[in-house]
Amino acid sequence: MRDSDSENKVHAVEHNLRWIVFVNVAAIFIGVLLGAFMQTLPSYVPTFLNALAWIPVAMIKGLASPLLFLAIVQGLMADRLEQKNVKFMFFVCLVNAVAGVIIALAIVNTSQAGLALAPTVFGVMQGHAAQISQPSSAIKTTTWIDALKSLTPDSLVAPFVQNNVPAILILAILLGIAIRSAGRAEDQWNPWFLSLRSTIDIALSVIGRAMGIVLKAMPIAILAAVARAVGEHGFGVFSGLSWYVVVCVGGMLLQICIVYQSWIVFRARRSLRVFWRFAKLPVVYAFGANSSLSALPSTLNALDDLKCSQSSSRLGACVGTNFNNDGILLYEVAAVVMLAQAAGLDWSLGHQILVAGICVVATLGVSGFPEAGIIALSLVLTSAGLPMELLPLLLPVDWLVARARSATNVLGDMTVSLAIDGPTSQV
Repeated sequence: MRDSDSENKVHAVEHNLRWIVFVNVAAIFIGVLLGAFMQTLPSYVPTFLNALAWIPVAMIKGLASPLLFLAIVQGLMADRLEQKNVKFMFFVCLVNAVAGVIIALAIVNTSQAGLALAPTVFGVMQGHAAQISQPSSAIKTTTWIDALKSLTPDSLVAPFVQNNVPAILILAILLGIAIRSAGRAEDQWNPWFLSLRSTIDIALSVIGRAMGIVLKAMPIAILAAVARAVGEHGFGVFSGLSWYVVVCVGGMLLQICIVYQSWIVFRARRSLRVFWRFAKLPVVYAFGANSSLSALPSTLNALDDLKCSQSSSRLGACVGTNFNNDGILLYEVAAVVMLAQAAGLDWSLGHQILVAGICVVATLGVSGFPEAGIIALSLVLTSAGLPMELLPLLLPVDWLVARARSATNVLGDMTVSLAIDGPTSQV
């Protein structure tokens, strides 16, 4: 019965994936045709297309900060934080995150792939030269005192208005720890704590649904972004975007093949052949649904088949997924550094690492939402001092990269769970 259910799920996901591919390819095709004839269209058409490409991105930016804040607070209020393997889970997540950052920076700095995006980015940067001449206050640090000042929120509202990701993180951690500490009464939670946690769950669900509604308009934004890019830069725009896809997807493949498989072989002592046989279904599901959270039941079933203990699988896949977002993290670092290269910004390695730290914060707790990479990147660009108008330039191909991110995140969840569980002789 379970095999039959799994096959039905795979077929449903494949059908959904075919529809997604069709809609996005159609949007790109129509956008290319519209862009090719842009010079013959009325002058108001480019302005209208700019609005269509920008509005969904602006709405995502507005929802991203509260989403990140509530996700972190919710994570700190979870019961499972008290399980015994939490420290090792964080260690595995840290190793994976560092490896992802190293892979992204190594590929982008070695290949200088961002230069291929320069012709597309040039027009946007001309209109925002004053904004990108210096890093924003969120990461502009000349001394350790300046660094502390940039991380310290001076009000509860200002970090959200400014999209100051480090300050939002500080606020979320402080409030989450304070609420957790005040909500514990001996060996049980206070009633108000449970009510507040339920309220936060509802708020997250509402914001997630709102984000989902906005994301349904993404094909329209893709169409408008393609038309605008082709109209302004010709068909050469796809050359730069192809480099973007190669760098991001290639980096994720390296993360999977080198980092994840090393954990599976040397720590978990599982057969790679057996691992991939059971990992196939959650990977396909995550790729089709573009959400690692949607694939969670399938992920847990696969871990059960791999004889991973339930305590380890629940800790790694349910709790660890909030911190183990290597697919999104690797993409964030690669994308923002490529855009900086395209803009002609000469970022030092130290500055790139600082921006990578912002990426780590921005990915916390959002991996389960569709298009989580775009949500997080909207925060990172602002913190890095790059204009948000750059984001629509990536939309024509990001729907494909996004699914690679989700599949990587699911494999990361499985890897963390198996690493926590350790060797077994049953598989």
